[in-house]
Amino acid sequence: MKKTLQSLGFVAALTIGGQANAQLPDYGIYPGGLVLTDFGGGTHDIDAILDGGTPVIIDMFAVWCGPCWSYHTGGTLESVYNSIGDGGSGQVKIFGVEADASTPEADMDGGGSSQGDWVTGTAYPMANNDAIAGMMNLAYYPTLLLVCPDRTVTEVGQATQAQWEAAVSACGGVATDANDLRVVSNETATTAITCGGGTTSVSFDVAIQNYSTATITGSKTVSVMDGVTTIGSTTVSVSLAPYEGMLVSVPVDLAAGTYNYTTVITNSDDDITNNGTPTAVTVTNAANVGTGDLVLHITMDNYGSEVGVLMASGSPYLTDAAAAYSAGNGGTYTGLIDFQAIGTWTGSGSGAGVVRNVDWYGLAAGCYHFIMFDDYGDGITYPSNGAINLESESGYNGSYAVDYGSWATYAFEVTTAGNGGFTGIEEATTVSSASVYPNPAVDMTNIEFNVTSASEVTIQVINTLGQVVYVNNMGEVNGAQKVVVNTTDFEAGMYLINITVNGDVMTKRVSVTK
Repeated sequence: MKKTLQSLGFVAALTIGGQANAQLPDYGIYPGGLVLTDFGGGTHDIDAILDGGTPVIIDMFAVWCGPCWSYHTGGTLESVYNSIGDGGSGQVKIFGVEADASTPEADMDGGGSSQGDWVTGTAYPMANNDAIAGMMNLAYYPTLLLVCPDRTVTEVGQATQAQWEAAVSACGGVATDANDLRVVSNETATTAITCGGGTTSVSFDVAIQNYSTATITGSKTVSVMDGVTTIGSTTVSVSLAPYEGMLVSVPVDLAAGTYNYTTVITNSDDDITNNGTPTAVTVTNAANVGTGDLVLHITMDNYGSEVGVLMASGSPYLTDAAAAYSAGNGGTYTGLIDFQAIGTWTGSGSGAGVVRNVDWYGLAAGCYHFIMFDDYGDGITYPSNGAINLESESGYNGSYAVDYGSWATYAFEVTTAGNGGFTGIEEATTVSSASVYPNPAVDMTNIEFNVTSASEVTIQVINTLGQVVYVNNMGEVNGAQKVVVNTTDFEAGMYLINITVNGDVMTKRVSVTK
């Protein structure tokens, strides 16, 4: 693919939510139901293989993917096949699966956009399957997974033969107990932010799995424990078939500090040794940025067109990237102040090292957060790390993590209300007195602003789908400007108006009614 995925890292301890780069099925549990048909016409029921106690390696690739082809032709999986696969001891099954639904199956023989012939000479079964990407939450190629008989899924990646053999040997086996509900993964965010010196609600999230030979039903309690002291509990109604999992969340109010707790299923069953997991959470005070006149500086990588930003007051209330983006794009996100859709920064803004400034002026004292989105899943990281800096007129300048995966949330506190300007940055002062009226608009709206020095100006109007519905490349202008936008053909809804001056963006909103 066009980027190299990197590990999640932190520049400042201000990230309070996000997504790591590993792409696994929900809770790292194989969802079941996958049957592969190979190029020889043979069928392979993955559930049946796992029920027999044999782990499964799945190489998910796209025929046009260069790194996929390099790993395939490198012969590592062939060596594993001849060592512990069906060509050797038979400890593991190996499958190569073309997972790009847009690619014709016939291309696996080397036609079309294919890197070569994937099938001829490959010892292990090769298949085409358009459903596997959704089942496994696939986000990039190649993705190489190990599915164990206990249905846990691990992204081993482009590993060596020795690494594959070690991973297979560590697999959990099939369920043998009649009643064993276990904690299979810890989904709790390791950091949280409190604003204003108070407490914040931290969600202790664990995935529980029925690791039994029979269905488990009834009420089960998950508790957060500090030694023998219960800090918080949640009781849920459970109806889980064998190997099925679900997420349980236990909210706990915490002040700033580091906490080492255990999240545990408190109901007794056949194996209580797998009922809990240690959970460490660090809560920090939100950065005090001082005045409420702010500029967010975003230094792009080569793919700035993949980046979006949401800004809102208060604390984050959505923990899913897709839900947060959808709410921001639709104008329904609680406390929404600004939204820059993915694709807003195109053209020169997609080049490495280009800085885009987003202005947030006149904020009242209080708590705020902004969310960075990336529709590829590695943040601003290629070919080298970009940068995210938040600067206030009173002198705060904070740096934030750039390799945040698909999204991350950063919180901060304003202690002094902004006065609506920013004298510390020359670029931010090239536009003043921007206004949009009438608002709401019916058939037209006026955009008035003043350019304080000769500047290149472009006006864009963007709908909630991120589509540009109006563009006015004004060229070089100076002084008072008035642009009339005909909204007769616009659908009813919220629109963003981006006033781009010498590469810097000031955003206004207009509502269109019919």
